[in-house]
Amino acid sequence: MYISGRGRDDYITGAAVQPGTSDPKFRTWRAENNMVMSWLISSMTTEIGENFLLYTTATEIWKAVCDTFSSSKNTAKLFHVESILQDLRQGDQPVTTYFTTLTRY
Repeated sequence: MYISGRGRDDYITGAAVQPGTSDPKFRTWRAENNMVMSWLISSMTTEIGENFLLYTTATEIWKAVCDTFSSSKNTAKLFHVESILQDLRQGDQPVTTYFTTLTRY
C-alpha cells in the first residue's frame, strides 16, 4: 500500500523499465528503484531481508519474495502447514528462520 500510495508500484510490477545507462533518465530510475528496494527490504525482518540485498531491481526482489513466501494459491493448505511449522525446529531455530538463513547461504 505504501509503495502504491507513493506512485512507485511500477517498480515492483516491472512496468518501470530500466533505461540504458547513457539515457538521461537512468539516474532518476536508479534512484527511485533503489528507494523502492529499500522500502521492501526495510519492511522485512533482518533475517529475511538479508536474503534480498544482492538483487539489483525492486522487481527482482518482489518476484523472489512472492515465489518464496506467497501462499495465495494454496490458502486452504496454509493453515495446516502453519500449524505444523510452529512446532518444527532445526536446532534452536524455528524451521522458517532456518530456511531463510539456509537460502541466504
